[in-house]
Amino acid sequence: MKRWVKWALVLIGAVAAAAYVVWNTQRPLAAELIAVKPQTVSLDFTEEGIVEAAVDRPVYSPLGGTIAELPVEEGQRVAKGTLLARIDTKDLEYQLARLKAQRTSLEGQKDKSFQELGQQVQQQQLVLEEVRRQLEQSRQDYQRTKGLYEAGAAPKTDLDAAEGKVKQLENEQSQQESKLQLLQAQASGVTPRGAPGGTGTAATATTATEAYFQGMIEEVDAQIRQVESRIADSRITAPVDGVVRELNVKPGMAVDPQSLLMNLTGTGGYRVGVYVLTEDVLYVKPGMKVTLIQKRKDGDYRFSGTVTAVAPSAVEKVSTLGLTEHRVKVTVQPGENAPDLRPGYAVDVEFRVLEQANKLAVPKTCLFSFGDGDALWVVRDGRARIQKVRKGMETDQLVVIAQGLNAGDLVIKNPQLEGLKEGKRVAVGPPTQ
Repeated sequence: MKRWVKWALVLIGAVAAAAYVVWNTQRPLAAELIAVKPQTVSLDFTEEGIVEAAVDRPVYSPLGGTIAELPVEEGQRVAKGTLLARIDTKDLEYQLARLKAQRTSLEGQKDKSFQELGQQVQQQQLVLEEVRRQLEQSRQDYQRTKGLYEAGAAPKTDLDAAEGKVKQLENEQSQQESKLQLLQAQASGVTPRGAPGGTGTAATATTATEAYFQGMIEEVDAQIRQVESRIADSRITAPVDGVVRELNVKPGMAVDPQSLLMNLTGTGGYRVGVYVLTEDVLYVKPGMKVTLIQKRKDGDYRFSGTVTAVAPSAVEKVSTLGLTEHRVKVTVQPGENAPDLRPGYAVDVEFRVLEQANKLAVPKTCLFSFGDGDALWVVRDGRARIQKVRKGMETDQLVVIAQGLNAGDLVIKNPQLEGLKEGKRVAVGPPTQ
């Protein structure tokens, strides 16, 4: 081939390549666009929950002993007040009998003590009467001696002796009266008006003897009440209507105080317990509406629920991947449209938190770092432009654009699109909604 032909072909190829480059540069870039419009954005997350009985009561033994009676079986439905178990109380009954006998003995000792006081009062009255008789006789002797002394028929020593005898008996009378009053005061706690040895006053005074015996009797009475209460506690009855499950004992088995005998699942409805991550539970509050999802072969069944309680503290849970997580138990009450549920059933609980209405949002993948902030590629007048933005709330998929976008703006979905640069023409087709 001639040289000039080769050069011509080379020139034509170069011109064609240059023309292609120019054409390719000027050709509008095909990009998937998103038309920004106001929407409701919310943070949603789903956790698995387990159906629980609304009333689930563990039944404990209030005292230690041997199971004497166990009239129920696991799975049995019982009414409130039904006897579930009885603890043997023979030792307690013996103890009660001894305490009652002790009380009877104290009452007898008390009566005997006051009987003896009554006898002492009677004896003291006789002593006092004798002193009074002697005093009256000595006063008469004094008067007779005084007459003789004044008549000069008796010496002064006889008169002084008679007067001394009167004073001695007056002192003796005073002492015996005081002793009698003391005995009467001691006996007045049980001695009624008019009884032998009585004081003639109502029996209202509390003596040391009365207080002693009364204290002893009250102490024994307290012990009797305590033993009677323990005997009553030996009969363990159902606190609610329910079904017996997890029966842990058998007749004849020895149990300690506060041993778990069984669990009683109430028949008054069900609830759902779900454990939520600590970073998510901050937005969960009692009264919040949730969606519950029961998986079925014919399709998922969705029904409403309401959060009724959030536990005050977190617990450690191991995830399906074997990771230890800190989670908080949230209790949910199913709504009226709930299906037939049973304890142990698994349901998904869908939470919707931080819901914001009328917000401009784009997929997270649309953003890229630019300078000291974030930016998006937008199409204005058919050309790509970098638009700096300020982010708002974020979900797993979306991010709210708090500043930098207007409703109707077109955002390029893929910021890594080949050939994308500032001012590049972009083919504007039907945007993605």
